[in-house]
Amino acid sequence: MPISSNKIADLVLFFRDELKNNYESNEIETLIAYCFEEFLYLNRADIVLNKSTSINESELLKFKFAIKSLKEFKPIQYILGKADFYGLKFIVNENVLIPRPETEELVNLIIKEVKEKNKHSENKNGSHFSILDIGTGTGCIPIVLKKNITTANLYALDISLKALEIAKQNAMLHNVIINFLHFDILSPLPSFFLRDSLPTPDFKFDIIVSNPPYICIPEKSQMNKNVLDYEPHLALFVNDIDPMLFNKMIAEFALKYLKTNGELYLEINQYHGLETKQLFESKGFKNTRLLKDCNDNDRILYCNT
Repeated sequence: MPISSNKIADLVLFFRDELKNNYESNEIETLIAYCFEEFLYLNRADIVLNKSTSINESELLKFKFAIKSLKEFKPIQYILGKADFYGLKFIVNENVLIPRPETEELVNLIIKEVKEKNKHSENKNGSHFSILDIGTGTGCIPIVLKKNITTANLYALDISLKALEIAKQNAMLHNVIINFLHFDILSPLPSFFLRDSLPTPDFKFDIIVSNPPYICIPEKSQMNKNVLDYEPHLALFVNDIDPMLFNKMIAEFALKYLKTNGELYLEINQYHGLETKQLFESKGFKNTRLLKDCNDNDRILYCNT
């Protein structure tokens, strides 16, 4: 149906009618809230209170463009150019994955465990304490860690230069210093290219964290169109021939670049939890733990050297 007027009440009705065949009603209300907050700085209560207010043509065009993109199943985060993660806003585009709630759980676990250890440590994780994020994407993991573990030195690597550019923008946005490295974790190790980017040739990390590609090709059938059509497959999928490919390379990398008793936190494929645990144990890692996410799926692997 055409929009009957520029009033907010009519815009909401138009929004609902245009998307009713594409999304569930509760999803539509969330999308409406996102757009009104971004385009008009109005929250849900403000929408009701200002339902008789008219918006200008420029503002109306923003909503029409968003609705058109949503009908094509483009993620709202890419439409708005930002995503929420751990209470912060992050710049996103099609070159980076949209941060997920499961990754928030991973980050929260690291923050919680580091702070708990600090209570009983004389060093208090001072300036020599270092954390590396492998496959950083938006940079959300190292940025949140830096803001919550302020004395740590944060490093982040990614194969994608376009992803690193977004990550650097996010670091500037949140006023934190992250050491970004352009590196392919699947390349042969050790690499002098990476060594030259670290403070010393024998530099090692206290913690390595990663949310690597871990979705196998057959799992595509279980995924939403908005993910398959818009999010970078390079950051999502692992070759079916060896679903443990990235995990194996991260294990080898961690053995070379983690300090003695260094810790590894890994977001994993829920269908390969036990297999992933056995892989890291076979490589000599100790104290392996499989941790479940809020949906009771195997999601995080912890181990140390």
